[in-house]
Amino acid sequence: MKSTIAKAAGLTDVGLKREINEDSFSTDTKTGLFVVADGMGGHLAGEVASRVAVDLINKSYKKWFDSDAPEEDLFDYPDQSLSKIGNYIQSSIRLANKVIHEMAAEYTDYNGMGTTVAVLAVMPDLVITANVGDSRIYLVRNGEIERLSKDHSIVAEQVAMGIMTDEEAKQSPLKHVLTRNLGSAIHLEAEIFEIEPSSNDRFVLCSDGLTDLVSDDEIQQMVVAEDDPEVLCQNFIDKALTRGAHDNTTVVSVYLSGIEKSKSEPFKKMGSLLADILTTTQKATKIFKS
Repeated sequence: MKSTIAKAAGLTDVGLKREINEDSFSTDTKTGLFVVADGMGGHLAGEVASRVAVDLINKSYKKWFDSDAPEEDLFDYPDQSLSKIGNYIQSSIRLANKVIHEMAAEYTDYNGMGTTVAVLAVMPDLVITANVGDSRIYLVRNGEIERLSKDHSIVAEQVAMGIMTDEEAKQSPLKHVLTRNLGSAIHLEAEIFEIEPSSNDRFVLCSDGLTDLVSDDEIQQMVVAEDDPEVLCQNFIDKALTRGAHDNTTVVSVYLSGIEKSKSEPFKKMGSLLADILTTTQKATKIFKS
């Protein structure tokens, strides 16, 4: 049994404490690519970083995917442990990181800017997740929840080493200090998982504006209880608002259904990847300089 996207939705809210929404997201049911990014940095830099990440990840992934690009044509070196599609995603994130890092170095207002990212790619016989930072990806399958992302934060590392408990991590003043994000270093590796999809899988991508206020158990219960991903996203936003919404909150929900076979070929030929990426970067630079 192969799977296809039945429904998908995304929603973002500035919250009750922030004046600017530094989160960005995208949903594309045609390519099966979904992205959430949570920016950081002053002078609108976080908003810029998250928008650049979402835009470049989408554009570079789509070009490589649509042209069935060989791995030697990707940005940076391929990871032999990943599928070709997994390498498309890894390289797309690396490219976005490079652009954000260079913008932060070149423009004073953008010094120190960065962003997290959570990416979901859905194909008939493969689901790939990728993340950097503490934006998360959840899978709810047969009523059970599983986290398909790894937090890159000081407290997550301390929990993994047994230095502190999950409850202590939630209360720690260091809980938002990241060990990895797009923009802070020239080289970057995303955390990538590849799994076989199952009929009726439900995925949630979200920024920490949600997970700071809503537990994994609550997320599981809310996903199971709601058959409409758009309503689910609104329910998550409402839950964060009722609990103070001290940060921007962004949620993307993707519901799968089962089909017997793929109805179309996954690849088609398109134009030059490099030219498109350069054009996108030039346009972004003009916008951000104005």
